[in-house]
Amino acid sequence: MLALVTAILCSSIGHIHSEDQCNGLYSDYSHHLSSKTPYRYVANHDIEPVNFEGCKAWKIWLVQRHGTRTPGKELDQFVKNRLPEIQKDIVNNLIEHKLCNEDEIKLWTSHEEIDDKKRLTKEGEDELLALAERMQLRFPNLLNQPYESTNFLFRFTDTQRTRISAKQFATGLFGRNDVKKVLFDEPLAKDPLLRFYKVCQKWRKDVKKSSTASAEHQQFIESELTNVTLKSISSRLGLGYTLTFKDAKNIYTYCAFETAWEKNKVSPWCSIFNKSDFMLFEYSEDLKHYLIDGYAYELSYKQACVLLKNAIEYFDDQDLNSKNGIFYFTHSGTILKMLGLLGLYKDEHKLKHDNYFKMENRLWRTSKIDPFGSNIAFVLYKCNNNETKILTLHQERIVHINGCKDDLCSYEKFKQLFATELKNCNFDEMCNID
Repeated sequence: MLALVTAILCSSIGHIHSEDQCNGLYSDYSHHLSSKTPYRYVANHDIEPVNFEGCKAWKIWLVQRHGTRTPGKELDQFVKNRLPEIQKDIVNNLIEHKLCNEDEIKLWTSHEEIDDKKRLTKEGEDELLALAERMQLRFPNLLNQPYESTNFLFRFTDTQRTRISAKQFATGLFGRNDVKKVLFDEPLAKDPLLRFYKVCQKWRKDVKKSSTASAEHQQFIESELTNVTLKSISSRLGLGYTLTFKDAKNIYTYCAFETAWEKNKVSPWCSIFNKSDFMLFEYSEDLKHYLIDGYAYELSYKQACVLLKNAIEYFDDQDLNSKNGIFYFTHSGTILKMLGLLGLYKDEHKLKHDNYFKMENRLWRTSKIDPFGSNIAFVLYKCNNNETKILTLHQERIVHINGCKDDLCSYEKFKQLFATELKNCNFDEMCNID
C-alpha cells in the first residue's frame, strides 16, 4: 500500500508543465500559505450594509489578529544565512536544471524589511485600515459616527504589531485627524484576556510542550510522504543533496511572507514548489496548529471561554450609555482557540500524521481560517417585540454556530448553546498545574 501511495505521490510531485519544460508557478499557490496567508485573499470585499428587517444593530464586539508582519528570529537567521547558500547551490546547477524564474532566483536578495522583531509591515497597516473602512460601511449606524471615548474601547497586546494594527483600524473608522483623539488601553505584559494561553500553565505544560502532540507532528515530518516530497524538490532544483524538512519548510514560509508583503510581485521562492509541495507544507502547518491550538486537546479551546464570557458580559449590559463597540487586537493563537470554542471548522475526523489524503478537503485549513488579519466579530441586534439577536462573523462573513441555522440567532439561544462553557469558565482552576 505504501509503495502505491509513494508511486502516486511521485507522479503528482514530479509533474512539470510540458509546454515550457520548466517548473512554473502553481497558479493557486497564494491560497495555501497557511497562517502567513495575506488577508486580501480571504477578505470579504462586499461593502453593502448588513440589514435585517425589524432589527437594528446595537453593539459590536471584535477580536482581531494583527496584520502582515515581518518574520521572527529563526526565519530571519535562515534568510540571512542559510537561504543564500541554497540559492548559490541552485544557481550553480541552472545549466542542467531549468527553472522558469531562474533570473529572479539569481537576482534575489534578502527583503529590506526583514528583521527578527515581528513588526507590522506597510501591507499589514493597509489590511487593518481597509478592514475597518469596510466594517463601517456594512454597519453604518454603529460605526459611522465621530469618536467618543464613551462609545468605543480599543485594547491590544504588548507588541508593536497589535499596537499599530489597533491604530490603523481606528484610523479606518475615524479618519487620520480624529484618530489622534482615540484613547487606547495600555497593554499588559501578560494579558489574561487577549493572550490567555500565555498564562495558562496547564496548557503550556500538557499541550504546547506535550510529547504526544510534538510526536504526532514529527511523525508526519519523517513520513515517507514527506521524504519523497523533499527528494523531488531537491532533484528539481539540481541540488546534490536532499533538503531537510526544516530548510524546505522555511523556504515555503518565506515565500508566504514575500507574497504577503508585495501585492503585485511574486516571490521567486514560491516558484520552486508545485501544487503537491504546497499542499504538503500547508498540511504540516494545519496539523501543528490543530494539535496545539485546535480540537486535539479540549483545554486548548475551552480556555477561550474567558473571551466569550467577556463578549456576553458586554452584551448583557443593558445600560443605554454602554459602548457601541469593543475592539481587541491579538494573535493567531487566540483566534484559533476561539474558533474551536465556537465549534467552527471542526472536521468529522481528527487531523493525524497518517491521514493526509483522507483530510484533503478538511475544514481546518489555516490558509482560510487563520491568515494575517483574521477576525471574529459578534454584532448584537435589537429587534421588534424587544427580542435580542446576535450575528456571528468570521473574516467579515456571516457564519452559523451549530444550533443556530439562521443568520441572526436568538441571543438567549446563543447563550444556552454555550451555557456549559460559560458556567465552567474558571480559568485559574482549568489552568492550574496542581
